[in-house]
Amino acid sequence: MTTIGNTPLIKLSHLTGPDHADIYVKWEGANPTGSMKDRMALSMIEGAERREELKPGGRVVEYTGGSTGSSLAMVCATRGYKAYLVSSNGFSEEKLQTMRAFGAEVEIVHAEGGVLTADVLDRMIVRAKELADEPGTFWPDQVNNIDNKLGYHDMAQEILSQVNTPVHAFVMAAGGGGCISGNAEVLKAHNPNTEIVAVEPYYVRNLSGGDTSGTHKLEGIGLSFVPKILRRDLIDDVIPVKDEDAYRGGRALAGQEGLLGGVTSGANIWAALKKAKELGPGKTVVTVIIDTGLRYLNGDLHR
Repeated sequence: MTTIGNTPLIKLSHLTGPDHADIYVKWEGANPTGSMKDRMALSMIEGAERREELKPGGRVVEYTGGSTGSSLAMVCATRGYKAYLVSSNGFSEEKLQTMRAFGAEVEIVHAEGGVLTADVLDRMIVRAKELADEPGTFWPDQVNNIDNKLGYHDMAQEILSQVNTPVHAFVMAAGGGGCISGNAEVLKAHNPNTEIVAVEPYYVRNLSGGDTSGTHKLEGIGLSFVPKILRRDLIDDVIPVKDEDAYRGGRALAGQEGLLGGVTSGANIWAALKKAKELGPGKTVVTVIIDTGLRYLNGDLHR
């Protein structure tokens, strides 16, 4: 699908001061479903087709916060596969509706009060595993699927072609590990001195060694375990981000830069600003606006 990828890289103009490094954001809302997850969904489906793990008319099952599910549902719709996706009421209703709009069947795992915890994500995973045992079903198993991170190699190549200076730091929410790992593999190969900075929820710190039993509002990240595909060996720093700081980042991005993103993109921005202040002027930081903020307007981010 030629419409996936080749997204804009935008230099922030107002959030950085004279004592900051330059910050560029990869705006992944330009992808067909408005999310970077289109890259990994296509990569995982094509990988399954090559290995003949996915046959014509087959069913694709996955647990998802909604962005991966929307992307999988879109790719399945174009290739004649059925999509059955396990999600939760803890994720935005717009994401759930987008999956359904692409023809997916969506099963909801209840989150008390709509609050995400590692336990909610664990129950989603258990349910996906159960469904994966049914005949004619392919489970991408995104956090263990090498094709996930391979789908982001092109993003890093795009970044390298779009900036005219060395990338001193790449800041990205860790989540399932695909985006940060895929970019890190290419960026580190190009310049071993590029610092890879992982972002995680402050109250679910599976990377920096904190408690993983807390709650948070950073959709798509905060697992109770470290994903198999996550290249921890390429991560140089971890920045835990509190919900309130992620909200500040998201609101500042929209109000001062005119770019809409979600809460997790706000966490990326907050962490990128922290790293840019640490590195100082004359350096370059790249981060990612994971998806379009339009799917979060019914939430409390922009209220």
